[in-house]
Amino acid sequence: MKTAVWDTYVKKKNGAVLHFDILVPENLNDSEIIFRYGKEYLKSIGENSSEITSEQCQLCHVEVPGEEVIRAISEKGYYILEMDEIPASLPDNPSRRDKILYLRAHFPEYRFANFRGVPDDEIENLLYTIIKGTN
Repeated sequence: MKTAVWDTYVKKKNGAVLHFDILVPENLNDSEIIFRYGKEYLKSIGENSSEITSEQCQLCHVEVPGEEVIRAISEKGYYILEMDEIPASLPDNPSRRDKILYLRAHFPEYRFANFRGVPDDEIENLLYTIIKGTN
């Protein structure tokens, strides 16, 4: 069995962004069902989202899952892999990872961007330009 991994970013009530993956059988490509799974998960943690869209959730890759994932998918059709809770603002002295997560979480045009190989100073300049433009 292989699973499709849907990378998902949803804004929480407190302004932070929750990053999680929705894992489903590889042959399930109905985004409405996958978005419904994401909403079920959010409801289960007290974060009701009225909608999940393709701007927030996209197919990322396919992988061979472990036994826990296979068991969950057999029982309820999906598995949620919690990834990050990205704060509403950047922390003091953010790391490269903090900066990239902040860009992905709070600026949809960078949500699924590949930052591999992008120099640190370019990421810093991008953040500065975006934040300056929103103030």
